[in-house]
Amino acid sequence: MAKFSFFLILLLLSTLSQQVSTASKDDPLDFIAISNALSSKGYNEMSLTLHMTLRDLLSTKPIHNTKVTIFCPTDKAFYSMKYPHAPFTLLQYQIALSGLHKHTLEKSLSHGSKVDTLLHGHPLVVTTIPGKTTNASINEVKIVEWDIYNDGHVILHGVEDFFDPAFQILKYPWYDDDDDGVVTNIDQDGYDLGTESLACQLVLLMFVYAALVVLAWYMSHVCSGHRRDDVCVYIDCV
Repeated sequence: MAKFSFFLILLLLSTLSQQVSTASKDDPLDFIAISNALSSKGYNEMSLTLHMTLRDLLSTKPIHNTKVTIFCPTDKAFYSMKYPHAPFTLLQYQIALSGLHKHTLEKSLSHGSKVDTLLHGHPLVVTTIPGKTTNASINEVKIVEWDIYNDGHVILHGVEDFFDPAFQILKYPWYDDDDDGVVTNIDQDGYDLGTESLACQLVLLMFVYAALVVLAWYMSHVCSGHRRDDVCVYIDCV
């Protein structure tokens, strides 16, 4: 009986270990490694925050064939925040749905490029100034540290503050609810399609305004001509 019980315990332990191994293969994210990488670089608040929330943040996004880039604010940014804890939506806005390396953000993406985030309908905007040697920036927030962590699925960069969704809403409103892609608004020649769209709208408005002015001038002259004809007819009759 004792031998049977011992054999049963070994069988249960073996089954449990296989389940744990399978789960780890299905979940390629190493949450402990991500948290440790952040804490070793002094991003203690973000380390603790992602340790508690990253699984939930990425629960709706399959990670096997997808890369994400997480922009990690410094501890100072957490301390100056008006909330006791970073809101879930604000954390979603820190996660880009693409793998963004240093060269991509400094050289490949032009000023004004759109980068989709986990916060649906609210993309980030690349604000790196062309030709400048200063650090790249997003939503006018500087990237202060590159490649804190990179395992092929998750890339971590350090930023000096949280990204503010209001920046995109106020300065790039045409990006709202634009689902064309994760890094878009740049055509093959590197031209900013958002700027082109705005320019076309302005030209159209100017054309409509000019047409209205011409129409008003024409109508005023036609009406004044009719009034002169009526006066002449009245004088002839008299």
